Amino acid sequence: MNAIRKILATFCAILFVMTAIFALIFFNFDRRAFSAETYQRVFANEGFYNRIPTVLAEAINGASLDQSDLPIAMQGMSTQAWETFFRALLPQETLKGMGDEALNSVFAYLNMETNSAQMSLQPLKASMQSDAGVQAVYSLLNAQPDCTLVQVAQMTINLLTAQDIKFCKPPETLHFLLTPVIQAQMQVTAFAIPDHITFASAEGVAPENDPRVKLQNARLLMRLTPLLPLGFLLLLTLLAVNSLKSWLDWWGIPFLITGLIAAIISLSGAPVISALLRQMIARRAPAYLPPAFADYARELAAAMVNTLTRPILWQGLILAVLGLTMFLVSRFIGRRQSAKPINPSEAKTIV
Repeated sequence: MNAIRKILATFCAILFVMTAIFALIFFNFDRRAFSAETYQRVFANEGFYNRIPTVLAEAINGASLDQSDLPIAMQGMSTQAWETFFRALLPQETLKGMGDEALNSVFAYLNMETNSAQMSLQPLKASMQSDAGVQAVYSLLNAQPDCTLVQVAQMTINLLTAQDIKFCKPPETLHFLLTPVIQAQMQVTAFAIPDHITFASAEGVAPENDPRVKLQNARLLMRLTPLLPLGFLLLLTLLAVNSLKSWLDWWGIPFLITGLIAAIISLSGAPVISALLRQMIARRAPAYLPPAFADYARELAAAMVNTLTRPILWQGLILAVLGLTMFLVSRFIGRRQSAKPINPSEAKTIV
């Protein structure tokens, strides 16, 4: 009977190790991967907020914006020119605010609180119609070749007749005439820019086809995963534990093995998981998103994997240390019991 109990206890110990490793991974993933604060820390640490002008430049210069709605001076601007413009227009505080708002929108969408995930462009449009917008245009103009005499003459005529002007670096003597024109053009440009960029939308999607429902079910299972190894640990205890030493053995060795495997997976599995996430994003990214956003998302996935696996590493090391300590204490108790002198009355009984 004892042999059968030990076999069953060993089987439970093996199942505990296997399920505990998965529980560590899934439970940490649920806690951190669906928290806006986690991404905000990654954004700040990895400098992702600084990438927003690149994403905006490709989005504004893409098919989502009708270039004919822009002033002539800004029609046909390259992506690089738009990026330079946005960097001059948007301070770091504004970029961070736009990024944080976009993150909150994404998680509100994932939690089914809203039907779309968007990045608002209202701060951008407000900045374009302020003095910052005028200075951003001057930064673009100053990056152009100096205006020729013919261009200066044409620019003067266009200014007097309230027509659009072409890009070149104007002399400072024309700035007082250029500023009102630039302000008017910025208002036209701000009106042409969409109010937001949509990352994902569930509009018109039937509830049974909404992938977020499956995501919510998967998250519920992730939260419940710790119950499975705890059940195997309880069953193991009932089958095999009958003393302090046996408790230390039957708990210590599985804890040690689980912790070591979890730590190894955290260190070696991060590159593999990161590669899988990048491939999934590349396959499923909507075609209307700018290429920079896809690259941005892939790099963010790599940074997030490192952030998500770090707690698993520390939790694995804690489990390993705890298991090793229990195992060593068990060996110490075993030595003390084996070295304990035999009672004289017990010796007479033996004789």
